[in-house]
Amino acid sequence: MTYSKIIWGLLLSFVVGFCCHLAQIPVPSPPVLSGAFLVFMMSSGYWLVDRYLAAKEAKAKQAGVQA
Repeated sequence: MTYSKIIWGLLLSFVVGFCCHLAQIPVPSPPVLSGAFLVFMMSSGYWLVDRYLAAKEAKAKQAGVQA
């Protein structure tokens, strides 16, 4: 597995935050820790489901069955 999606996502989030700071506009993120945790958990869930489905598809292809 490559981590390029994670690295690009982190880079994009820093760029958006930096641009918001330069333009002096509010950052499009929750201002409290619980909101930030919710965003983190949603992102983690997306990543885990993506890994699960990719592994399931690879296993099905290996067994010779179309998923």
